[in-house]
Amino acid sequence: MQIDNAILDQITQNVLGVFNMVGQTREEMTRKIRDLVQEGVEHFDLVSREEFDAAHELLGKTRIRLEQLEKQVAEMEQGTDGK
Repeated sequence: MQIDNAILDQITQNVLGVFNMVGQTREEMTRKIRDLVQEGVEHFDLVSREEFDAAHELLGKTRIRLEQLEKQVAEMEQGTDGK
């Protein structure tokens, strides 16, 4: 995955800007940093862990079904070759 340096630079500048603010509480700074990171992550083509796990499970089931169908086709081909 190619990471756009301009996006990383913008995220860095935003985070540094948050630290330069005066009068912010720790909770406000943490929330702002989290929001900035979330905004940066949204630029990348990422999926959540839940989406990945669901896709992984579906792929496993699909692979099993494919193997079953391949076996059935092979058995059918053997049946027609024998006649």
